[in-house]
Amino acid sequence: MIGEIIRNKNRLMFAFFLIAIGSVVRILLHNNLPGSPAIYITINEITQPMFMLDLFFIVAAISIISGLLLGGYYTFIVPISIMVITDLVLGNNWILLFTWSGFVILGLIGYLLKAKNVLKTKYVPRVLGFGLGGILIYDIWTNFGTWLGGWYTHTWEGLVLCYIRALPFMFWHLLSTMLAISLIIIPVIYLKEHHITIPDFEINALEKKISIAAPIVLMVLAIISIIV
Repeated sequence: MIGEIIRNKNRLMFAFFLIAIGSVVRILLHNNLPGSPAIYITINEITQPMFMLDLFFIVAAISIISGLLLGGYYTFIVPISIMVITDLVLGNNWILLFTWSGFVILGLIGYLLKAKNVLKTKYVPRVLGFGLGGILIYDIWTNFGTWLGGWYTHTWEGLVLCYIRALPFMFWHLLSTMLAISLIIIPVIYLKEHHITIPDFEINALEKKISIAAPIVLMVLAIISIIV
């Protein structure tokens, strides 16, 4: 019983640590990112920068890590807490439920990796692969929200244009988040394999169900917020 209390306390403290790091870094880097490099791409006669820099990678990497190391409730508590805290300071717009649910999806992907016990050196490519897939899902989902919200015409052409315009952000998301995850996950795996720190936390059945239901509920609410 005492051991369980200590484990839960450690889990909560680690969650607070991730939330604090994510919130502080996101606020500090706001308006302090360098300008986009002068590299351009042309797709469908639309020329635009190849990369559009934003703060996505901070919350994305921590969302995946929270699911991978903490799991359960923290797959959504950590990313949503970071977004709520920083949105109060930096502001947000009507698409916030799409972005919030997108980060919770990333947390769930991290948790699915946790269930597969992938915190080993040989599984680093798998972790990065799942992370890459999660980023693509995030961008597909949030840009669908942009299209649904009326920023583009509700036609096939409007949807295609929406995703073309989003490519610079997607390329940046992939590059920056893969780099961030690599810098975090490799030391974490080293610590786990050498039993230095980062304990395993058991997840009960209720937590598992809620962690899976959370992104679904948020996605439904996001769509309702647009069409109502």
